[in-house]
Amino acid sequence: MSTGATKSTRKKRRYTKSRLTDQAIRVLILPVVLVYFEVVLHLAVYRSLNAKIFYPILFALSLGFFASAVVGLLRNTAAKVVTWILLALTMVLFFVQLVYYGLFKTYLTLFMMQNAGDATEFWRDGLAQAFKVLPVLIVFALPLVLFGILRKKVSMKHRLHPTFLCGSIACSLLFLAIAMVSVNSGTKQTSVHALMYEEWRTDDGVRDMGLFVNLVQDVKKCLTYDGDKVSDGDISDVNLDDLIVKKDDTPTPEPTREPSSTPTPSPTPIDKSPNELNIDFAALAASEKKDSIKAIHEYMATAETTNKNEYTGMFEGYNVIMLTCEAFSTWCIDENLTPTLYKMANEGFVFNNFYNPVWITSTSDGEYVECMGLYPDLQKNNSFKRAGANGNYLPYCLGNQMKRYGYTARAYHNNTYTYYGRDKSHPLMGYEYKAVGHGLDIKETWPESDLEMMQVSMEDYINDEHFVAYYMTVSGHMRYNWTGNTMCVKHKEEVQDLPYSEACKAYIACNMELDQALAYMIQRLEEAGKLENTLFVFAGDHYPYGLELDEIRELSAWEIDETFELYRSTLVIWSASMEEPIPVDKLSSTVDIMPTVCNLLGIDYDSRLYIGKDIFSDNSPLVIFKDGSFITEYCKYDVKNGEMTMLQDVELPEGYIKSVREIVKTRLTISRGIVNNDYYKYLKDYLP
Repeated sequence: MSTGATKSTRKKRRYTKSRLTDQAIRVLILPVVLVYFEVVLHLAVYRSLNAKIFYPILFALSLGFFASAVVGLLRNTAAKVVTWILLALTMVLFFVQLVYYGLFKTYLTLFMMQNAGDATEFWRDGLAQAFKVLPVLIVFALPLVLFGILRKKVSMKHRLHPTFLCGSIACSLLFLAIAMVSVNSGTKQTSVHALMYEEWRTDDGVRDMGLFVNLVQDVKKCLTYDGDKVSDGDISDVNLDDLIVKKDDTPTPEPTREPSSTPTPSPTPIDKSPNELNIDFAALAASEKKDSIKAIHEYMATAETTNKNEYTGMFEGYNVIMLTCEAFSTWCIDENLTPTLYKMANEGFVFNNFYNPVWITSTSDGEYVECMGLYPDLQKNNSFKRAGANGNYLPYCLGNQMKRYGYTARAYHNNTYTYYGRDKSHPLMGYEYKAVGHGLDIKETWPESDLEMMQVSMEDYINDEHFVAYYMTVSGHMRYNWTGNTMCVKHKEEVQDLPYSEACKAYIACNMELDQALAYMIQRLEEAGKLENTLFVFAGDHYPYGLELDEIRELSAWEIDETFELYRSTLVIWSASMEEPIPVDKLSSTVDIMPTVCNLLGIDYDSRLYIGKDIFSDNSPLVIFKDGSFITEYCKYDVKNGEMTMLQDVELPEGYIKSVREIVKTRLTISRGIVNNDYYKYLKDYLP
């Protein structure tokens, strides 16, 4: 062989090795980077990795190798540009989700994008959060920097060789197969199998399956979601007490109030008849042709009613002021700093086991649950906005309920009139609605003053013979600092000496504005001679997620876990006419507020039409959380890990958890069906 031929062969071999290396790197870039993004997101959000990172990694590898095969069909500039675009878009996707989760403690979905116009009002919070996690953005950007270096050293002049192309596809299918076999090996309800095939929950899905699988599920939901559908078969309610096979035979004493200073010699017997109307739901179901309405009728026919009790009509004829308070919680109640909140929380009904779960659209859904006595649609966000846009018939909201008795009904919000579609939903609840930009003339700051809202609005109704007033406050809104929150700054000096971090002090400071607003209302009612005849009802829209967990633990008197106790909160039901506090140890949550208030006011209503239950009834309590976890009087159940924590020393029957999970699923489904099908309009002829 000649010297020239030998040199040519060596050059060809060197070229071949170089080309092999280039092609191998091209195949590996995308899968490695996608795995990198998933790992960084999990570390940034959850602060650690556990065994479930196995699934995000497998799905990221599968998608990455598939993407490499697709890009491998290109060469030269086209291959480089497409790779750049994929890396950049993926980085933006992960960073946006990180910022959004940091703000709202939930991940952004495609359905939420319809609220993008509303979200622009929080651009300052978004920028602040992005700046806060800027170091993570730098970490996310490292693969792009690395690719910028490699693109000069790695040739993309050629398309992927068929061997590498087929190998990339084979790897994609292999990792997908491993992931799906692992998913399908799970048979328990707590497994990723249930998450994948029964009902996808975004937050759990991102944590356990990864952001890419969540994106696929999100697109699938947008294309196939049928919010009107209720059930493929019969659906019925179950009394939780019926699940307990054997209970203590000792009869439970009837609840009684503490005797007054002048005992009544012959107490009037307590009316314990059901709170229900004469509606034959079984007959309605039999004659109904629309499947979704038929299914809800069938549920209502089996739904447990709540009975009247010793507190029925306790505040009959009273005026009502109801509030949903921005980020209000037990942690802002202080005897010295927020004395009015302290007084109202401790001198009325004292609910010792009240929970305020967070939902998808935290504020709007929290407000919806309190005002409707229903759960929001957890598959498609912002039930309130949808009800308003669709013009739903909402007879069981407090405004419409009280107008039947000759009350005037007004609602107020000290922020933008159209935000979350309140301009549509709140009039449907029966209220004459005013907000910033539409009838509520207050100084526009961020956030606006609750006190100023009360000063401006109370003159609208203070002289009415009977009134109900509803408020959605805003002074307690995050961010909790001394630079971007007017209400925090306003009360800064009063909290400076507290032994807490800046965020905790600022959180208490902005809620001092709510305290002063309530103090003003009490004073104004007293001046008008109406305080003794007015009932206050309020709770938070959600816990203060503008605080980090460690900051919440600074304020909390109880141990905080992220499934249950993070959502323990305070419900205030108070009237100056109450001579002493009435402790209530029964388990309850925000969905129970409306039926409880209806019972206290002596309203003629059908308790089956609320999913929540009157807290003072003898019905067994059930608190449901966004991920399907729940608390009953017997136990807590964490759906994420399948752990049950007993609350009583009783033996639960076999299948108890499975049965309660079915009840949870049914109640969430019926709630969704009621709003999406405008169910109440089918009962117009039967409601007073």
